[in-house]
Amino acid sequence: MIRIKYIDQNIAKILVNDPDPLNMVRARFLAQGLSSSLIVLLLTLPSFYIHAQHLLFFRSVLIIVAQVGLIWVLLKTPKWKLVAHLTCIIIAVLIWSNLFIFLQGIKIISLQFMLLLVVLSYYLLGIKWGVFYSLLSILFMGINFALYGQAAMLTIHNQIEVDNYSFLIVFIFNFLLIIYIQHHFFYAFNETIKQLKIKQEEEKKLNEKLQETITISEQLSKAKTNFLSTISHELRTPLNGVIGMSDLLLLDNPRKEQEENLNILKFSANNLLNLINDVLDINKIESGKVDIEKIPFSIHELINSIFAGFKNRATAKGLVFTLDCSNELNELGVIGDPTRLTQILNNLIENALKFTKDGKVNLTIKVIEKNSKNIRLYFCVSDTGIGIPVEKQELVFESFSQASTSTTRNYGGSGLGLAIVKNLLELHQSNISIQSEVNVGTSFSFEINYTLFDLNQNIPIEPNNKSIENMDISGLKILIAEDNQMNTLLMRKLLAKWNITPDFASNGADAVEAFKTNDYDLILMDIHMPIMDGYEASRTIRNYGDTVKSAVHIIALTASVALDVRNKITEAGINDYVSKPFNPEELRGKIEEIASHKSV
Repeated sequence: MIRIKYIDQNIAKILVNDPDPLNMVRARFLAQGLSSSLIVLLLTLPSFYIHAQHLLFFRSVLIIVAQVGLIWVLLKTPKWKLVAHLTCIIIAVLIWSNLFIFLQGIKIISLQFMLLLVVLSYYLLGIKWGVFYSLLSILFMGINFALYGQAAMLTIHNQIEVDNYSFLIVFIFNFLLIIYIQHHFFYAFNETIKQLKIKQEEEKKLNEKLQETITISEQLSKAKTNFLSTISHELRTPLNGVIGMSDLLLLDNPRKEQEENLNILKFSANNLLNLINDVLDINKIESGKVDIEKIPFSIHELINSIFAGFKNRATAKGLVFTLDCSNELNELGVIGDPTRLTQILNNLIENALKFTKDGKVNLTIKVIEKNSKNIRLYFCVSDTGIGIPVEKQELVFESFSQASTSTTRNYGGSGLGLAIVKNLLELHQSNISIQSEVNVGTSFSFEINYTLFDLNQNIPIEPNNKSIENMDISGLKILIAEDNQMNTLLMRKLLAKWNITPDFASNGADAVEAFKTNDYDLILMDIHMPIMDGYEASRTIRNYGDTVKSAVHIIALTASVALDVRNKITEAGINDYVSKPFNPEELRGKIEEIASHKSV
């Protein structure tokens, strides 16, 4: 059968929206069959004309014209079923017209057409029409035998050369058998197609429900993220006032009992801040918003800094805190994420100190494997604390879970520390291992692969929270854009201790107007303000006509911890930012840096 690419492409284009792929196959089969038979008819037409077979000639011409029309309908419209019916009717007409053209009986060609009609009707139009056109064929045979009787059988006998009676029995049986096979096969085939359609519909509905569920889940996740960002901002803003005022009062040389009370207040506020940060961290990790950085740093310096930070806390609690660090790491530089490694170790050490009443906590770091390019390091934090039962050891790595319901009451905490550690290590393609025995102690260990780095190259220095030098910054002209009255009072008191009298603006629009009428060395810009926020105010300042004036240094003071806050700050032209609650020494360090550039 001829396969014409043009025909296939046209039918595919016309039936592109047909939900049943079998219909396209049927239409293509029909078009190819009509095209093939058209060529055959065109080739036989001269023979009929030469041998003066006028009836066959004119019948062939009519069929050719009909086929051309049918092919045109197939290629221009989706009415392939109509074409299939008309094709079956043409074949039936061919069969029945043979009664008048071949009066001597049934020709083999008629039998072929009959079988063709049975097959086409079943496969193109289905069971009901298959039965109908099959009955037409049977009726044709019956009429032939009724009209011509013995002559019909003799005609077949002369063509087939078989016994008349035997031929009649076998012929009828075979013909009925063919019809039965076609009927039975197509029935099974049709049932299979129906089942597939049902499955497709079910799958479509399931996919729609799944997509709907995914959409709802994404909306809930986005809503959760926005909620956490908003509630965090609302919590961090008053915390900034509490911690800031505690710092200011501690700088006023309070009496001993006052200092003790202030330290308790500050400690409690910092615990609340740590809880907020943990919730936000686990949300960032679960949202896939945390990426592992690839920057060079010194393992030795980082570990010693962490150790020094916890040493005093351990001593104050009466614990021995030891460091077992391989000497091989002293001059070793690696490329990785020092911030996330610090976060992992901080969480593990804080846990160890929290759950150890007496005894010791140990931090161990050693080299497992090393070559010219890479190094594999082993980290372990062990303690002599309360321990974790075997059946609870997997539970402690789940968010908001602890080994016992009494743990929170006795030791505090949110149950997020180890969940954060586990997730951060997974981002490092690593896992955490635990060994613990109740009332004996616990050890957490993990391994991380790093790329080696030459420490003789320049390593970016992370800013610390300590003032770079005790320089005079009283001459700086500073504008503070802040809408919260508590924070305004805090900033006024803090800067007064540094002999700075700043100007204040209660929103971004007022800040822009103050900027236009005054010359400032620094603008401390809150992000969330009424009328005009800090982003828009900063962009307006950067677009000001005076390029020297518009280059004023801007530091964002924000309680926002939205995942894209850094990008937005950079895009707005803000030079730097300090998160609320902020450490006064961190802010002073940044101000002193600006003052030093001004003096130069």
